[in-house]
Amino acid sequence: MRLAITGNIDHAVFDLLLRQCEPCLSGADAKLDIDLSSAEFGTPTGLVPFAALLRLLKSRGVDVNISEYPTNPSTCGYYCRMDFFKQVGVDTPVQTSRNDGAGKFIEITELPHPEITEEVAKKLKRLLQKLPKGVEATEEARSSFIDASGELVSNTRHGYNSDIEADVERKPKALLQAQFYPKNEVVSFCVCDCGIGIKRSMEGAGPGMHSSHLDAIDAALALRNKGDNSDGKGLGLATLQSFVRRNGGILSIRSGDALKVQHGQRFTVTQRLPNWEGTVVSLQIDVQKTSDLSVLWKRLAK
Repeated sequence: MRLAITGNIDHAVFDLLLRQCEPCLSGADAKLDIDLSSAEFGTPTGLVPFAALLRLLKSRGVDVNISEYPTNPSTCGYYCRMDFFKQVGVDTPVQTSRNDGAGKFIEITELPHPEITEEVAKKLKRLLQKLPKGVEATEEARSSFIDASGELVSNTRHGYNSDIEADVERKPKALLQAQFYPKNEVVSFCVCDCGIGIKRSMEGAGPGMHSSHLDAIDAALALRNKGDNSDGKGLGLATLQSFVRRNGGILSIRSGDALKVQHGQRFTVTQRLPNWEGTVVSLQIDVQKTSDLSVLWKRLAK
């Protein structure tokens, strides 16, 4: 099948891509030709899930090919700098130079383990070192961002639980990407895995505990959730939820057919979306906020 992509690749595009790729996901079509000639820039919330989707298709034997690359040189260069083509496993257009992303972004990176590596931690810190004139990020804000990012990464361990699905380790590993937007003074961070999803992770070997994927997401966000397979899981996400509620920002969780988004103190939920077996979690925070996430962590953990 042929997949033509136009415009920006952001979080809203992922559901459309899932619908369009259904023939390949179901095994009805074993070839996917992607036309990116009209594609524009992407965001971590769009590029990371898209790359994860293509990696999942390739792992299922689908022949994924980029038939047309972005015609806009700046756009094509951006995709190359983000390592999009590299992570998807297709040919990367020849680039004469590669800009240093230090302090601007973290390219799409595979997570071999559910933890922030020392290299990624250093890059996360540098994202907050090149702020616009007049904008300052406190040490609390810097540390909080690192802690929050680490929590999102550590939660991928639930998606690759071999006690629930024996061959889950054969699935593509999780991906992450981060981008600093100086004009908005925010950092966007996204993690996407191809694992078993929040519902199956929360239910363990006893399916049926949660009536829907949204119900499972709510349970994962609930402080000290008592799911049979939780072992205290959810405390970190609950802390992030509290942090966003107090300081603004956006926390988005997408798993199965459900999406829950927190904008500061407001929540929006969407169900009956195209099914994604894994989980996509993204966080956007204001680098100027001074609340210390570690304080919330200690308070809620008591």
